[in-house]
Amino acid sequence: MKRLIVILLSLAMLLACVPTPEEEFVVNKGDSTVEDKINATLKPAEDTVGLQPGENTAGNPAPLPEQPTESALAVQRFPDRWDENAVKINEHVSISVHADVIQKENGLYPVYRTKDAPLTDADVQSLAAKLLDKPVEAYTSEMTKEDYKNQLQEYLDTVAEQQAWVDAGKPDWGDRDETVFTPEQIEAETARYMELIQNAPDTLETKPVSDYSGLHFNTATVYTLESGEKAYVTFYKWGFQVYKGCAYYGHIYTEAAYELDKQDGEANAKFWHDVTMERDAAEAILKAELDRLSLTEYSVTRAEKACYLERSANERMRYKSSGWTFTLFRNPAGYPVSDLPWEPSQYLKYGNDDSFVTNKPVRDEHIVVFIDENGLQSFAFYNRREVTGLPNANVELLPLEEVQRIAKNTLAMCMPYDIIGEDSVEIEIYKALLTTYTLRIKDSDEYYEMPCWVLFFDGLLHMPEEARMKDREDRGLTHDALLLNAIDGSIIHPDYGY
Repeated sequence: MKRLIVILLSLAMLLACVPTPEEEFVVNKGDSTVEDKINATLKPAEDTVGLQPGENTAGNPAPLPEQPTESALAVQRFPDRWDENAVKINEHVSISVHADVIQKENGLYPVYRTKDAPLTDADVQSLAAKLLDKPVEAYTSEMTKEDYKNQLQEYLDTVAEQQAWVDAGKPDWGDRDETVFTPEQIEAETARYMELIQNAPDTLETKPVSDYSGLHFNTATVYTLESGEKAYVTFYKWGFQVYKGCAYYGHIYTEAAYELDKQDGEANAKFWHDVTMERDAAEAILKAELDRLSLTEYSVTRAEKACYLERSANERMRYKSSGWTFTLFRNPAGYPVSDLPWEPSQYLKYGNDDSFVTNKPVRDEHIVVFIDENGLQSFAFYNRREVTGLPNANVELLPLEEVQRIAKNTLAMCMPYDIIGEDSVEIEIYKALLTTYTLRIKDSDEYYEMPCWVLFFDGLLHMPEEARMKDREDRGLTHDALLLNAIDGSIIHPDYGY
């Protein structure tokens, strides 16, 4: 395997006032540490404790094995707590740690090899049959000529808006994308819509069915079930979605989205209904459904109160029920997980030069479900993978002391000084989770599912309490995380991957 490019983060990414760090940090060390360790087997040292060959602890002769046996794998355990009082790392940054260290109970950290496994007709037919009652009628929810005409007009309106912005000298564009369509792109997209309009039906037709064999690839199909209930089903190469009780498609409206909409006076907030269902009850239903669907290798990474809405063809919504939505990801080795968000931080300043890219981020295989008091109502399955091998049953991890040093140095270097100016920054690491991360294998179509440290931190301690709480509500920055490869300590980048 070719050596990966070493990525150094220039100090120019931060303001000139930032002091020189003790060391440069990298997104990818490129020193083959990961590959070397994955290809090695970590065994414990021989335990002699004064015994002579052929003797056991009672002094009796021990039977010799007929064939050599593999020694047990080395158990890697870390302290259950990591506590440090605030220490000033440089003139701007102080870091304290009050964190539980969450790790595997058996102390073994395997690396699996996986590859993409796109869904097939047989897969989705089987899932649909398990999730839904028998269908009696269906129609393919294709776009009509009128639908495509409306989409084309929306696209042309966007083009006109961009051109007006260019003609005005490109004033501040806020959070909007500054990409401007070229004449060639506009011509090609317009031609695509014209072809879609020409080939689209004027109206949608229904047909009798007795199973789910009529699912259309890249298209939604709406079924009328024996119960009279509607069900909206979509099937893509990358995913599969079912919304029960919906004639168009469902929308899961989380409590966090509602709180933001309520603050901002958004009309969507009117659809919220308080959730009375207990999480334990929802999780019991979830476990039973996963067992029934033979999806037992999945772990909950997020759980949120939510309302289930139905969105119509004209984008209007109506409330259907309230309950819980769960996000799960495949976890064949049984790594511990957290139901707080643990994506790589978007808050830290890692740099954004495209020349730094060595490994594009990977879309993790995951399942999203919505459960109310009547059971599972929505099921979405994305980016399926299959396990192709076990390169290492217990890969060697960095000592915790090295992880701690790298983490503190990285946080000290990456705090967004251009946001906080000359203020002193107090960071608290409040949870350390040793879980798993997907790493794309260079020059391959496969991946490593490998150990990763997720260090949750609060980077807003420098703010007054009132402002800090408001910032948490607005942007959720107190639930932030630094991700480090547990094998070589490299940073997992929010945009570029490993």
